[in-house]
Amino acid sequence: MPTTTVDSPDTPPFNTVMRGPGSMRQANEWVVLEHLQRQAPVSASQLSSDTGLSRPTVNLAIARLEAAGLVRQTGLRTGQAGRAARLWEPDVDAGRVVSVHIGSRWIKCALADLGGTVIDRRQEPSRTRDATELVHQLAHLVTELLDDNSVSRSDVYSIVIGSPGIYDVASRRMRHATNLPGWDRPAVVELLAEELGDRVRFENDVDLAALGEQAAGIGCGVDDFVFLSVGTGIGLGAITGGRLHRGARGAAGEIAFLLVGDGSVDPAGEVRERGVFESAAAADAIAAAARQAGLGADCSPEQVFQAAEGGNPAAAAIVERQVDLLARALVPVIALLDPQLVVLGGSALGRHAASLIKPLRLRLAALVPLPLPELAASALHGDATVIGGIAQAATIAWQRAYTLSQQ
Repeated sequence: MPTTTVDSPDTPPFNTVMRGPGSMRQANEWVVLEHLQRQAPVSASQLSSDTGLSRPTVNLAIARLEAAGLVRQTGLRTGQAGRAARLWEPDVDAGRVVSVHIGSRWIKCALADLGGTVIDRRQEPSRTRDATELVHQLAHLVTELLDDNSVSRSDVYSIVIGSPGIYDVASRRMRHATNLPGWDRPAVVELLAEELGDRVRFENDVDLAALGEQAAGIGCGVDDFVFLSVGTGIGLGAITGGRLHRGARGAAGEIAFLLVGDGSVDPAGEVRERGVFESAAAADAIAAAARQAGLGADCSPEQVFQAAEGGNPAAAAIVERQVDLLARALVPVIALLDPQLVVLGGSALGRHAASLIKPLRLRLAALVPLPLPELAASALHGDATVIGGIAQAATIAWQRAYTLSQQ
């Protein structure tokens, strides 16, 4: 039976501890390929200057990478004395990647090239009542996306799936995905690998949202920031030193379990399984507060925020409480991580996250005397997880493409 990949995007695709001409050549080629991914288009002479490799070494690396179909010439640098220098870039058409975001309400899929440019998308309501049916729905959506774009499975170098919960590498199952019934069954991961092949990687959806903000959002160029998501669930993705911080077992950022809120922790109850903070501040808690305040049986979080912005005192009180809960949850985050930036997102906040920035900053200032991070609303909205999945998948894909080129 196929197995899911657990390769790390932080690990180069060869053993740099090995000695000998082969490993040194691979190391040099990988340095050139990585630099091209960041700086292209660039000439061989500039690559030599930027990487510290000799010009002959760079020329050899480019020649081998071009023969493998991983880089291509993109033009000539003109306007300078002497012979025009050839410019090089990664060949982003060397393969394709797929990013999938599974939520309690929607499944979103995107097909992209190895440069992260989206080629096509799919989205439909998720069938979350049965985990097996959800797997089949996901597999059908991905297959349809590939077939409609004439992409074969062999051309897909990485499929990254973002969902609530934590992927447990040891047991090869998802854990703490309380908003997706049955998603923590061991058979789910195996079934996904069977349906989609052995190039699947699982990530927490909020972690991917943080990577999305880093790749194409407000977090771009910020080495230390957190993404706080409030939706059906609550989570936090942390970028520290420019990298996603997962923790020892992938549970970093599970702030749903912070003891922030009014709920008591029953050792065998729903609040313990879901988390005190999530039980108090997620979308269903906002809707429940709206019902209790007489705002209507079907009042959504978005309608609560709209009513508050329109001057409704009952809605304003709910929003004020939400701000207090968010601030209390962020205090330990600020104290422990000292982020430069906090990005607010998630389906419960939506496009109203910006209206929370000023009151949240004031509440934080009242709670803690530490230097406060910048606060900002996500500009990616519901796309953050999909974009983060593309960035993650592209990183893995380049490693796999290079490794396969050496075989």
